[in-house]
Amino acid sequence: MGILNKPLIKGHKASLVSHIFQTILITYLVLLLAEQIWKGFVSSYLNLNYLLVLVIILGVLDLFSEHSIVQSKKPDYKDYFLIFLLGIAGFIIIKVKAAQLGGLSWLISVIAGVLIVLLSILILNDEDSEENQMEMRKND
Repeated sequence: MGILNKPLIKGHKASLVSHIFQTILITYLVLLLAEQIWKGFVSSYLNLNYLLVLVIILGVLDLFSEHSIVQSKKPDYKDYFLIFLLGIAGFIIIKVKAAQLGGLSWLISVIAGVLIVLLSILILNDEDSEENQMEMRKND
């Protein structure tokens, strides 16, 4: 049909682009979080906009790369434990950033932490139910 149906980058190069993109994206997000928590911690050494441009370029290249189908596993207690830790981390970050709101910051932080946990569990279980539906369709 068109250029979007055929991957432009294949094989080892596609895998390399995908891994570099994921690494740079996670690095960018961690540095951005550090900059938000501690002003000047990153920006005094590195302009994050340059890293963002690199993330966008690699993301577009990854979009046009060939990807192998990855078999996912069922969620276990480690996945739920990680979700719980991320919810606590979200609570703490929001509480620190909204501390000037006084008592309202506690309410906002608790709601945000609970939402992080609930939405993450919903997404985790939704992926699992999609796999079950695909398997049922194959068996029919």
